[in-house]
Amino acid sequence: MRFIFIAALGLGLVGCNNTTTSEEWREVRPTSKDSRFERAKAICDGRAGETRTMAGRYWIAGAMASSSTFKACMAEQGFVQ
Repeated sequence: MRFIFIAALGLGLVGCNNTTTSEEWREVRPTSKDSRFERAKAICDGRAGETRTMAGRYWIAGAMASSSTFKACMAEQGFVQ
């Protein structure tokens, strides 16, 4: 039983390994459209995550509400799909 626990813990830690490298990140001008879009996307992802968390056990309703929140937030930020 102890071995299974240690193996599961090890797999969990491997899954948390951050594989992002510095080559994947690029700098953009603060006033560029790309930077505004990335900032808006980060803000809206956070709001959508909060909505998903509040919906809790209602998985499908939470996903739908989260999607709506993200789209509305992006529209507020000046981006439409």
